[in-house]
Amino acid sequence: MLIVSGVGVTGQLLLRKGLSSFNNLQFDGFLIKFFSILFQPLILVAFFCYAFGLIAYLFLLSKLEITSVYPITTSLTFGGITLFGYFLLGESLTLPKITGIVLIVIGIIMIDRLS
Repeated sequence: MLIVSGVGVTGQLLLRKGLSSFNNLQFDGFLIKFFSILFQPLILVAFFCYAFGLIAYLFLLSKLEITSVYPITTSLTFGGITLFGYFLLGESLTLPKITGIVLIVIGIIMIDRLS
């Protein structure tokens, strides 16, 4: 589950970083620049991360219950994006975000231990 979440976090961070050169992109501008965005190296690597993550996720679903796999991988991805976004991209990390991550971790423990 850590691999699925890890490549999901990596993909999200790469998408964010790859789009940083397209500041204040509007929807109309996005459509016009779609192919320029699509072939940015960081965006392509992000797509590879998602493809690898999907394969790993399918493997997990073939072995474990979806009611465990989905909440845990989603929660780990959410927490990872929040923390790595702060440390690597300089995004804000507020008390409500920290509280949310703590609650997510508690929820993961409950799902894992009480299932």
